[in-house]
Amino acid sequence: MRKWLVTVSASLAAATAFALPAMAAEYLLGPQDKVRLKVYEWRASRDVIFEWTALNDDFVVGADGTLFLPFVGQIRAQGTSPGDLARAIGDGLMQQMGLGRHPDVAVEIAQYRPFYIVGYVTQPGEFPYRPGLTVLQALGIAGGLRTREDDIPRLEREVIAGQGDVGLLALSSVTLLARKARLEAEQAGSDDIAFPGELKDRASNATVAVAMEQERRIFAVRKEAMTTQLRSLSELKDFLEKELDSLQQQLTFRDKQIELIQKELAGVSSLVQKGLAVAPRELNLEGTVAQMQGDRLAAETSLLRVRQEISKTDIEILNLNNQHANEIAAALRETQSQLNEVVSKAETASQLLHETAVTAPALLALREHAERAKPIFKIVRMTANGSQELAAEETTSIEPGDTVKIEIPAPTSALSALPADGEIQGQALPIQNTN
Repeated sequence: MRKWLVTVSASLAAATAFALPAMAAEYLLGPQDKVRLKVYEWRASRDVIFEWTALNDDFVVGADGTLFLPFVGQIRAQGTSPGDLARAIGDGLMQQMGLGRHPDVAVEIAQYRPFYIVGYVTQPGEFPYRPGLTVLQALGIAGGLRTREDDIPRLEREVIAGQGDVGLLALSSVTLLARKARLEAEQAGSDDIAFPGELKDRASNATVAVAMEQERRIFAVRKEAMTTQLRSLSELKDFLEKELDSLQQQLTFRDKQIELIQKELAGVSSLVQKGLAVAPRELNLEGTVAQMQGDRLAAETSLLRVRQEISKTDIEILNLNNQHANEIAAALRETQSQLNEVVSKAETASQLLHETAVTAPALLALREHAERAKPIFKIVRMTANGSQELAAEETTSIEPGDTVKIEIPAPTSALSALPADGEIQGQALPIQNTN
């Protein structure tokens, strides 16, 4: 009797040992699963094992949940276990190929369909599934919870860079305002530069003082250069006018000489006609008149040349003044345009600086909260009735195709870390626009 009980107990233990694995939930195939088929057939007539090479390959379950196999055609795979799929393939081959018995078909999973992880993780995305995967293991695959440690130094650098940008723009504004005042003084023909009040009020600042002094020197050099050019042209015009007076006097003198010689020639010609004077003297006087008239014509040509030079000098003076005025007007327009651009950029840079300086403490508070807060795990799973969101723990098992969502509870008092208005330090000189 005791021997029979031992035998029964051993049989029950063995049966239990073999029954436990069978009680575990079988894996059901779905789209994107990759299966590897091995199909063999024992052919007793030849005493050989025939390998179905066309089927011994890897196949991926399509989006419609089916497999398309040679000799078998389209076969349903979604929702079936690998063993059920193997039997279905064997049945299909037996029917399609007219076999007398089922071929031996083995189906193994070559690659599971992926799972997804999103939310507060370092590397969200798609990852290969493996059996027995838990939420905590999936979190490790995604790089763990996302940290914001790198954001704070970056924001500090942005604050420093923003302060530098605002400072450079303020310096550019000072330079442009000083240049604009100098150009306006040149345009008005003033003897000195009338700088705007926003520069005069900051004349004690070294940067402003240097900018104003530089513009004064440029103003003095340009004024001296313009004065020198105009004086040179004026002196040239004076010289030409004096030469013109001299030539006019020469013409008057030559006209008198010609008039006197012509009178003498008329008297000699009368005496020659009466036989009282010789002809050579008459010819000599006629040659003298002709020479004097030639000299007078040369003097008239020189007179016209001098008048032309005076006109050219007047044109050069006019062109110099016009060119100088046009250059000043163009430079003034360009300076005003640059000043408007600097003001616009400065306003944007100041706003960005303010936002960055405000964001840094808030992010620090959020990071500290995230480090203390316990993450919330959820699983979005596709079922026959559609997607379903399930609450999960670190030890919850994941199925292929699941989407794991990891969230951090929102802080309740993060805004308390924000600085009040006016607490941002390091502001540069105010930038103003003067149209």
